[in-house]
Amino acid sequence: MKQLNFAYILPSWLNSKEKTWQEGLIFVMSIWLLSRLVIIIALQIVAPLLPLDPVAQNGSGVDFFVPKMDWELFNHWDGKWYEKIATIGYEYINDGQMYSVAFFPLFPLIVRGVMTLGLPFTVAATLVNKFALLGALLLAYYWMKEYCGIKAAKWTTAVMALCPFSLYGSVIYTEGLFLLVTSAALLAFDKHRYGWAGVLGAMVTASRAPGIAIVPAFLLVAWKEKRPRIAYITAIAASAGLVLFALYCAIRFGDPLAFVHVQKSWRVWQPQLWDILFGFFSQIRENSLRVVMVFGGGYLLWKFRSKLPLVAIAYGFFSLGVILATGSLLSLNRYAYGIVSLSLALGLLLSKYPRWGYATLGFFFALLVQYSIIFAWGYWVG
Repeated sequence: MKQLNFAYILPSWLNSKEKTWQEGLIFVMSIWLLSRLVIIIALQIVAPLLPLDPVAQNGSGVDFFVPKMDWELFNHWDGKWYEKIATIGYEYINDGQMYSVAFFPLFPLIVRGVMTLGLPFTVAATLVNKFALLGALLLAYYWMKEYCGIKAAKWTTAVMALCPFSLYGSVIYTEGLFLLVTSAALLAFDKHRYGWAGVLGAMVTASRAPGIAIVPAFLLVAWKEKRPRIAYITAIAASAGLVLFALYCAIRFGDPLAFVHVQKSWRVWQPQLWDILFGFFSQIRENSLRVVMVFGGGYLLWKFRSKLPLVAIAYGFFSLGVILATGSLLSLNRYAYGIVSLSLALGLLLSKYPRWGYATLGFFFALLVQYSIIFAWGYWVG
């Protein structure tokens, strides 16, 4: 009888045949639950037991934070801004300081809706992000299964669930929700369901600034595949989330581009692209990960351009371009993780080279635990 351990279970799990659609559902839910439990244990149990040096909460210079088991461990950095938006609304003055208007409205709006059920912000926001990630994993699984087969679908799901930056699909950030709405919008457009694609695309552009990449992606695919006029209308409709947010800013603050202008207060924290490239050659781990995820991801999109859906390829390239153009490079790894196309491409690659895939997932697992622990202590995780 073979020894029952992770090294044996994972290969058999990823390579097993699927007989019914329910087996696929069980696989996705299982790997989602496993990865979320890893994060919860690292955050809530392991982190408070470790003797790390306390840091100032959110870089404030005051109130040094020491973790203890609590929902608040899910709420660092951007989570604090979303809490302000969900509880007191947006704030902005054009004085060069940081304001909540830098953060897009879809996530806090949904969280606010869940809070009406009587849940506190930290519980509502954490649950929204976690379950949104589950939805994204399900969509990616069945989309990849259709195009590339069950094996590639399982590897893609494992990549998305165990990537160290999937941490941001469990804490109070927008990664889970953003992956869900982008996956759903891209899938709807791929299936010529233009009404859904327009609505979901608007949700994408209401989620975060790089979501605007979905508009040129739709336009390019509509032109390339000679789609009907409704496809072009859908692409324009997808910008509605951004347009409505700009309209809100114009009415509330007298500045339709308030969410752009406020970014100058964050630019002082942003590294330059040449700093990241230099850090890669200097073997600085975070910069190495940034280079590999962005430029390696771009290479994989090109390599598998004929095997993956065209709309996913187009969206992947436009997203990388938008992220690099905005200069928000401090969170480059996190933004790259939020591009579902990169997970599709990496999942397809690892399905062809499973031995390298197991090593990659092992590396991901170790980093996921480490990042969860240091996030719990309030350290910045790229």
